[in-house]
Amino acid sequence: MTSLKLRQYLENAAIPIFAVLLGLLVSSLFVVAAHADPIQAYQRLFCEGFGPRGCQTFGDLIIFRAPAADNPNIIQTFIAPLYGAGGHPLAVVMERVTILILTALSATVAFQAGLFSIGMDGQLVLGAITAAFLGYWVPERIYALAGVADIKAASESLVTVMHLVVPLICLAAAMMVGAFYSWIAGYLKVKLNVNELIVTIILNAIAVQIVHYLVNFPMRADFTSTAHTARIDDTAWLVPFNRGLLPNVEWFDGSRVGVGIIMALVAAVAIGFYLWRTTAGYEQRMTRGSGLFARFAGVASERAVLRAMLISGALSGLAGAIQIIGVERRVIDGFANAGLGFDGVLVAVLARESIVGIIIVGTFFAGLEQGAINLQFGDIPRQLGGIIIAFIILFNSMEAFFQSGLTRLRLWLRPPRSNNASSEVLS
Repeated sequence: MTSLKLRQYLENAAIPIFAVLLGLLVSSLFVVAAHADPIQAYQRLFCEGFGPRGCQTFGDLIIFRAPAADNPNIIQTFIAPLYGAGGHPLAVVMERVTILILTALSATVAFQAGLFSIGMDGQLVLGAITAAFLGYWVPERIYALAGVADIKAASESLVTVMHLVVPLICLAAAMMVGAFYSWIAGYLKVKLNVNELIVTIILNAIAVQIVHYLVNFPMRADFTSTAHTARIDDTAWLVPFNRGLLPNVEWFDGSRVGVGIIMALVAAVAIGFYLWRTTAGYEQRMTRGSGLFARFAGVASERAVLRAMLISGALSGLAGAIQIIGVERRVIDGFANAGLGFDGVLVAVLARESIVGIIIVGTFFAGLEQGAINLQFGDIPRQLGGIIIAFIILFNSMEAFFQSGLTRLRLWLRPPRSNNASSEVLS
């Protein structure tokens, strides 16, 4: 890596880091207004979001505790300081990170094509309701064809095949629904030049009402106080690590994180390769710079826009499906109003549409949210996490102001040129 690229990376990272620090500083005023100690509040916030069980201070976040002397497992010996009874909070944070990464990737793909699409929320909830429906409908059809009542009466070989096939059907269908819903906005943009921001806002509202209707009426499982869909079949469940691949690792105890986080990381690598290592990705980024110039250069800009919207919608639909068949196992009334897709847009903006930045910022946001939830059990309001995130976004949006400040600081720190050098140049 050249020094020029390294300096560029550092400069790009400087503003988000400064925005985080400034957001924490300004938010401390609200902590003081709530008659709480800012240091203790932030210690609890970050310990509950990122620290080991029993974490009380910032020192506990960075100082490893000594492992148990009777621990015979060398792997457990090294990672034992990272967790306590009940698993590590980061394992719980990883549940939330999965959605943030996928929706942020969805926003990045759209932004890289010059499209300010914020339709991730609608695409996510439609993908979720699709996966929820197929998660119990497909197994029922398979059991009927096999002549058995349920999974308990099915043969072991049939259950094994269903564990592989049913989740894939749910994920693929959710991606197709999300892609189609996103394609609508792309088609209107390409053919009629309708502003994609307005269209995606309208489509989000329509999707929320569709899901609300389905959960409350045709797909409602029972008439309890809270409407919800039927629970997906066990064969459609993306089994968590603590029940499947890693049953004896205490790090994942108490969490529902599973292969969804692996899918999100694989998607991040794939999108990074697509955008910066393929011809199609180059055409898409070229369209962002200037659609007219791209057309003169022989790039089918309309096709690039539609392709970007399809990929963007598929990623959001995948996020919704993973949340349902990997975590929730049903859609509860109110899920569509959670605004999960909008958080991904914020992560993409704060990460400067960088793939590595999306993973880092997504983890940071998820940790803040997890820590803020646990703040309510003390004398600190849980809204502190939302206040911090809001200020971070506000200060991050002041990029031009901070850029000018960095430029002035760089010029001020630069050593002045000597008069002899100036005279030599003139001579």
